[in-house]
Amino acid sequence: MADATLSTSYTEAAVVAASKERGEPGWLTEKRAESARAFEALPMPTTKLRPWKYTDVSSLAIESFAPDAAFEPVVSGVGPQGAFIGSLAEAAADATFGPIVEQHLGSLIPATEGKFIAANAAQWQHGAFVYASRAKAFEEPVTITLEASSGAVYPRLLVVAEAASDVTVIVRCVSGEDAVLASQVVEVIAGADSNVKLVFDVDWGLGTQEFTTVRAKTDRGADVRIATLAIGGALVKQSLEGILEGEGSQARIRGVALGDGTQHFDFVTLQDHVGAKTQSDVQIKTALAGSSQSIYYGVTRVEETGLGAAAEQENRNLLLSRNAKADSDPVLEILTNDVIRCGHGATVGPVDQEAFFYLQSRGLDRRQAMKLLVAGFFNSVLSDVGDDALREEVAAEVEQKLAVASI
Repeated sequence: MADATLSTSYTEAAVVAASKERGEPGWLTEKRAESARAFEALPMPTTKLRPWKYTDVSSLAIESFAPDAAFEPVVSGVGPQGAFIGSLAEAAADATFGPIVEQHLGSLIPATEGKFIAANAAQWQHGAFVYASRAKAFEEPVTITLEASSGAVYPRLLVVAEAASDVTVIVRCVSGEDAVLASQVVEVIAGADSNVKLVFDVDWGLGTQEFTTVRAKTDRGADVRIATLAIGGALVKQSLEGILEGEGSQARIRGVALGDGTQHFDFVTLQDHVGAKTQSDVQIKTALAGSSQSIYYGVTRVEETGLGAAAEQENRNLLLSRNAKADSDPVLEILTNDVIRCGHGATVGPVDQEAFFYLQSRGLDRRQAMKLLVAGFFNSVLSDVGDDALREEVAAEVEQKLAVASI
């Protein structure tokens, strides 16, 4: 549970002492110190900020959650020759991979960007590092399991995919019912013509509040696909971003959330088309029962240099009860008139009544009909996950939750 008093673990002196005790390289200790100073200086985000308009954290004190010293991501998988799969801390201290980690860690998401990010940059301990060497493909997905018990956990993931490599990473998030604060930061460096898939299976307990920032940068011809499948958690706020720098690169984001009770889901997406002929496609879908709530704020930006860009952005929300609520705000910022297409759309509403009554007329009761409609609603997103076992597992989790949901 959260400590009644503020934890002293967040001070610069404590952060530096802990880093030195772990034997971290000097450059990392200095990064920790800078992050601790940023954490102290930065205010908590307020609802005056557009990405936080519907998620009020004014009563949340990060320092009241003591960092969970026992928390350690479990990383499993087998990579091709030259790859690395394992602890980010160990990679940072390694003679071969240390320079790669030093070059990229914090390069996309600096600690000064926000309070939760600064806390992560100062406090993460083991972390996870996945390195795909040039022109090599992983035959099986890398799986990272984040199992939290109580207090604050700070998962840190760095994925570096060299040119023409191919890697899939699955992040599984689980916890019990105790109070947990999870502040996660994920950076993805996608080299030229590389393929990176990143999937989040979010099944936290109902005492967990998650704040996650994911940012990917694509080189020429790279393809990055991010999917998030949110079932659990009291509050899940994720910012999923793609910086499309290389010509012809593309990013695709898929997200589904199934809410019940008072669950709160808040998704922010940003697709920044910097390079020419880049492509992005965003689909976020939620189905909300009970008094659950979802928020979506998505920005697709095409810079002056993003000539010939193509972008689609879609948010669909299905209200399964009268007390559920969804807010949607898709935004296009087009700074050039040379685009292939740029579109967006959003819907909020109940299930299709004609389809609902049709299913009931075929012998299904109300809950069975609702389960079938929601499964079909999510299917287009789940079909893009790419891992058959995970897709079937999430489909089963959806069915199980709908069996008892307040609909």
